[in-house]
Amino acid sequence: MIKQLNRRDFIKNTALGISIMPFMGLGSFLKAGNIDGEYKAIVVVLLEGGADVFNMIAPNNDDYNLYAEARGSIALKKDTLLDIGNGIGMRNTMHEIHNLYSKNKLAIVSNVGTLIEPVQKDQIINHNAKVPFELFAHNTQRKQWMFGGSSSDLRNGWGARTADILYPQGNPFCNINTSDVNNNLQYGSIGGSTHFDEAFVSPDTIEHYGFGPMSGGGELGKIYKKLYEQQKNSSNRLMSAFAKKRVDKMNSPDKLLDLYNFENSNISPFDNGVHEIGRPLGKQLETVAKLIEAKTSDSKLNRQIFFVNHHGWDTHDSDNEHLTSYLSKSLGEFQNTIDSLGKGKNVTTITISDFGRSLTSNNAGTDHGWGSHTFVMGGAVKGGKIYGKLPVLNRESDDFWDDRMIPTTSVESYLSTVVKWFGVGDNELNEIFPSLKKFSIRNMDFMDKS
Repeated sequence: MIKQLNRRDFIKNTALGISIMPFMGLGSFLKAGNIDGEYKAIVVVLLEGGADVFNMIAPNNDDYNLYAEARGSIALKKDTLLDIGNGIGMRNTMHEIHNLYSKNKLAIVSNVGTLIEPVQKDQIINHNAKVPFELFAHNTQRKQWMFGGSSSDLRNGWGARTADILYPQGNPFCNINTSDVNNNLQYGSIGGSTHFDEAFVSPDTIEHYGFGPMSGGGELGKIYKKLYEQQKNSSNRLMSAFAKKRVDKMNSPDKLLDLYNFENSNISPFDNGVHEIGRPLGKQLETVAKLIEAKTSDSKLNRQIFFVNHHGWDTHDSDNEHLTSYLSKSLGEFQNTIDSLGKGKNVTTITISDFGRSLTSNNAGTDHGWGSHTFVMGGAVKGGKIYGKLPVLNRESDDFWDDRMIPTTSVESYLSTVVKWFGVGDNELNEIFPSLKKFSIRNMDFMDKS
């Protein structure tokens, strides 16, 4: 249960996120972007580091021996796999995800990756194919996933571009960040994004971003505010803009409290993981659930994108057993909570990652790869199915190149399917994903049309 928050408590518990709002006006967003229809949210879970999906999903039919030969000592044991049909099994640490799949609330999108254009193995071998820049580099590939494509022309995230189409006057609450680092997804929006983070609060944080003298609060702050207000109509356009933003920043906590009422939360704390780096996945998903629960019906905010970061997936020297278990428990707990709020069909959760892993083992773990599977979860998902072409997991496969799987589904095709469900029109998808036209599939049909 969350107690009623006063202004200072609210700032303290959320760290307010003002660090990313210093030049952002909050006055216009309350009037802008009144999206028609019911509330919808996309929750993006980054599996940071490059998730080894081939130790989450594996064949349990006659193809198993080829898979086991390629994976060597890290191959999943066939008799432990949780069957999901069509000759495919799921790791036995992923009971919650398996249950959601069985209940048609979760789908798997197969062999997704960054692509400039569709490519085939012989084209790559003969150097007749365009491949993404710095193909196996964490930061570059992660940014391309978050920018929504491999084009060098992209300068902001697909979450930012989506928000700008839905809220052209800017809305800092369309994009919500619960993580600590590596959020290019929401970078570059007109309205910016809001950072809700209960994990890192200190007196300095409150003093700088709250209502101490440094932030323009207290008696001295009243004087600052009058000075700024006098400059709002200054003939110096830079001074006028700065003063207006500064006053809006001082007023922002009241607007935050207008948007979010935390008084009567019934959401229990989520589990935290083992040896997590950064803010725990469970804590982030708990925050997202509470924000969805607390959102007031009169906020005129019917579309939101949440960014969540789960660290630790760069498994060069280990298997991902504990990661898969915690991911499964966290996603299961989150979906159950969202369902209990009556928002099951309104919230869609998707996973992304830097890239997949190498097919073969380095005798301890795996190295950087390319193609990867993703999960899509929610009541609006046409679950219980695998979408896209499953790669053949052996060295002789046409899907196999230089120890990596060549993606057969583009980042653009995957993401545009979710964004279209979000309410963006077909022509607007081209603005959000400029390279989408290079790929034959614009809608993978794993989302309900409503």
